[in-house]
Amino acid sequence: MRVLPRHPVALFSAIVLACLVWYGRALERRERISERQLDASVTFVNVAPDMVITSEAPRSLLLRVRGPLSRLRELEPSQTGVVIDLRGAGEGEREFAVQARNVIVPPDVEVLAVLPSEVPLRLEQVVRRRLTVRPRVVGEPAEGLAVGEALVEPASVRVSGPRLQLQALPAVTTEEISVEGATAPVETRVAVRSPHPLVRIEEPLVVRVIVEITAARGDGRGGRRR
Repeated sequence: MRVLPRHPVALFSAIVLACLVWYGRALERRERISERQLDASVTFVNVAPDMVITSEAPRSLLLRVRGPLSRLRELEPSQTGVVIDLRGAGEGEREFAVQARNVIVPPDVEVLAVLPSEVPLRLEQVVRRRLTVRPRVVGEPAEGLAVGEALVEPASVRVSGPRLQLQALPAVTTEEISVEGATAPVETRVAVRSPHPLVRIEEPLVVRVIVEITAARGDGRGGRRR
């Protein structure tokens, strides 16, 4: 019968490694338990496809955590995070509770508190509508001339965004169209501008604009701006 192990070096290495792990755990258990505060980034998950957050959302929340002193000293904000689940949240304003189970921290670190414990948010439904395009004409034509009518093709574009914001938006504008020193009609293709980061121009993104240049009335100085 064989008494000695088949791989004594491997067995010895495994025993040494187990002893080191046990010793490290024992040191952690004897180490001072401490508390610390740090900022943790906030992530909102499960936002409905037809909803958007329109209120100012916090970028981070303050955490109070507890654990071994050495672990807390090494703890970086990038190792933590707060996840707020918006599943099923409808349109309107409400406060979302933040609990310890919403916080991501490394092992052996305990979450004592999250400040603030509630996050107020306003959600709005994303809708689509067509809005008139108003060309933005800048500059002065040549002496004795004035800016006339401006023709936009197509005259409207489809946009999407928060419902209440689109209801209050009468039109969208284009990028600037310069008529400085012009002596004849100015024709150009120009991009349509979004008035707000949450309002998206869907189509078309570019329109054709023709700005008429006419004889000035009265004293011959510059004419209208659109």
